[in-house]
Amino acid sequence: MNLNYWSGGSPVSMGEILDARESRAAIQKEMLKRNPGCLVCLTLNIPGPVKTFPFVRWLYEVGKGKLLETAELLSPSCKHAADQKLPGCMQEFREVKENTGYECFASLDLDPQAVKAALTHLEETHPVGRLFDFDVLRPDGTKVSRQELGYPQRTCLLCGSPAFLCGRSRRHSARELLERELFLMERFFTERMSVHLGLLMQKALLYEVNTFLKPGLVDHVHNGAHQDMCAATFVKSAYALTPYFTDSARLGLTWKGNPDDLPGLFAALRRRGIQAEAEMFSATGGVNTHKGVIFSGGILCCALGCLLSRENLLTSKGTLEDFSRLPAMVKSLLADQWANPLPAAAAPDSKASCTHGEALYLSHGIGGIRREAAAGFPSVFEKGFPLFVSCLKQDFSLNQAGCLTLLSYISFLEDTNLYTRAGYEKGRDIQRQLATFLSSRGPKEQLQILPELDAYFTEHHISPGGSADMLALTYFLYFLSEKPCCFF
Repeated sequence: MNLNYWSGGSPVSMGEILDARESRAAIQKEMLKRNPGCLVCLTLNIPGPVKTFPFVRWLYEVGKGKLLETAELLSPSCKHAADQKLPGCMQEFREVKENTGYECFASLDLDPQAVKAALTHLEETHPVGRLFDFDVLRPDGTKVSRQELGYPQRTCLLCGSPAFLCGRSRRHSARELLERELFLMERFFTERMSVHLGLLMQKALLYEVNTFLKPGLVDHVHNGAHQDMCAATFVKSAYALTPYFTDSARLGLTWKGNPDDLPGLFAALRRRGIQAEAEMFSATGGVNTHKGVIFSGGILCCALGCLLSRENLLTSKGTLEDFSRLPAMVKSLLADQWANPLPAAAAPDSKASCTHGEALYLSHGIGGIRREAAAGFPSVFEKGFPLFVSCLKQDFSLNQAGCLTLLSYISFLEDTNLYTRAGYEKGRDIQRQLATFLSSRGPKEQLQILPELDAYFTEHHISPGGSADMLALTYFLYFLSEKPCCFF
């Protein structure tokens, strides 16, 4: 990740830090006076003059979430207060977000020692727990110490000695400590975000195969135009490919090169994609379920990871709603790969050795998924995804929105699967007729054509697999905008 961005911020003076400590003590005293019980104060252990930067804001949300989770687990009723998303045992909650640091205060109707024990365990076991500082105060304002609960003193992040001794003797510089903390934060957020993106792509694949009714395609009710696969085959494939999508995101998140180095990143992704293809065939018994998505989904996960590694695009909820910069990142990733949609392997004078997609390019100039990806997936970002969101806003279900979006993709996409199975001229004629129909009918009438279109596609062994792949990417973008990352 770009640590210059993720660790950059405005320095604060020692006077400001001391003022923040006095303000913290005043808040604690005030809250204990109103609710004389157990008071928890969360601060972050950030050395040096810069106390607030993008990594810290993520880190604070993790700590706050763990505090709320702990309070709920310890609450006898395990219910939330009616007026806010807080545990029922919480009498008051307050946050301070200043340049001097992020902190929060929680008045709990719980036993202070039980709370301290739970939070100390969290400090010792969580991947970034060493960076949390949970102070637990009794009604009289005294702190519950780790030692009285049988826990050892906190140790130094660098040498393992008692932390207070290293701090008092200044054995390590603030820069050394910060570099170690940045390593912990980067590793934690990279792994959580990689898994998050991988699981969302898995979810997108599962939603795509379960969308019903998809003309000529496999779903949970029928196998469409296919004899060698069913919904279970796609489910096996989706699970088998999840580590690949996670790895693709991780490749992007851990990339530290310059924009000119992006072809090298794609080369690494391509090597992982070849391995993923073998994993897919192993899971499906040799059936090609997701070869197209291995290509397009891997690129999207990698590009998204690369973009997130350079700047924080997440909302305060931990979701991603602004996709405007993602197409440009995709295009940069592929800039040196397909200036021409024809792969180097497909020589113009040797059609015999071409794949179906390459043959279509040579005979009709069809770039297919290669051209779509090289252009930054405009069919998805400019047409499919906006249509999908518009359908949801009109109160259509996810399944209905998926079917309507799929029909749109079938009508205009350079779908090499459709052209290969139907023949190019027939496939284009199907698209023209469907586009004319869609332009003259409303969404409800469009949905009514699905059984007839499915019957025709199934009878003539037509399967618009490329359109199904774009539907999966559409679901992926939707889940990105709806599902928070698991570190929030």
